[in-house]
Amino acid sequence: MNHILQTLAIGIGNQKGGVGKTTMTVQLAYALVEKGRKVLIIDLDVNAGSTKHLGIDPRAYLGTFEVLTGDEEPLAVIVTHEDEGNTLPKNLHLLTGSRKLEELEERLRMKQSKFDDTPLHDVVKPVIQKLRGHYDYIFLDTPPSAPLPIVAAYKAADGFLLVAIPEGLAIQGLQEALHDVEEVRRYGNPQLKLVGLAIGAVDVRTRLSKELIHYVSKEFKDYLLKPTIQRSTIIPTAQTQQKSIFETHPDHPITHCFREMAQDFETKIERFFWGTRGSTLEAENG
Repeated sequence: MNHILQTLAIGIGNQKGGVGKTTMTVQLAYALVEKGRKVLIIDLDVNAGSTKHLGIDPRAYLGTFEVLTGDEEPLAVIVTHEDEGNTLPKNLHLLTGSRKLEELEERLRMKQSKFDDTPLHDVVKPVIQKLRGHYDYIFLDTPPSAPLPIVAAYKAADGFLLVAIPEGLAIQGLQEALHDVEEVRRYGNPQLKLVGLAIGAVDVRTRLSKELIHYVSKEFKDYLLKPTIQRSTIIPTAQTQQKSIFETHPDHPITHCFREMAQDFETKIERFFWGTRGSTLEAENG
């Protein structure tokens, strides 16, 4: 890929929890790093899913909360392979999440001057601006049910990657997230693009999985990341060990599927951001 000369901030999520969002964020990041990209994950979730998945204690470092409240500069608190006690690969960095994010909105309101009319939901945007040029991709790992971090991620992102699993509520979450993307494009971030839809935990034997794949293939045909990721015990096993499957099972078929997905992700990035089509939700909706 020849065009990764500038940083792309990509929000990752779904309006419903339990859809494998953190798994997708971490494994896709590892696959891209393996391809030679430099990736930062900003963990915006109070449950610190990405942070824990990467084997890092959320209490051990200053992170996203301190950066969003303006108490710390992002480059000063980013966790890298050079910090002790982690197994991060060289080009995968992290801004840690923590329970303190529950207090984010209250803390921002307390700090906001009566002369400062900057909307609270723009809080991620200046952080991204400070990090542009340092990474190929910044992944914004969003929480499922915290309005401020989700909207802030939408407002700051260049693109959004939706994640789903074969469950009815996950489909409803997709539709709600798609509506939110459209609203953000209409009110505040007109350049936001849907860059892909990643599906995990697929059991090809079940009717629901087949229905989901059919629905998504029809409704999101330009965005569906291939291949879909089948359900496998290696993923929860790696999570239990607080490692990526690229560390625990580097030659497993599922790990190879994430490598293929990373390739398709970059193909879609090439088309949506650098290609002549310039596909957007607006164009898709005609």
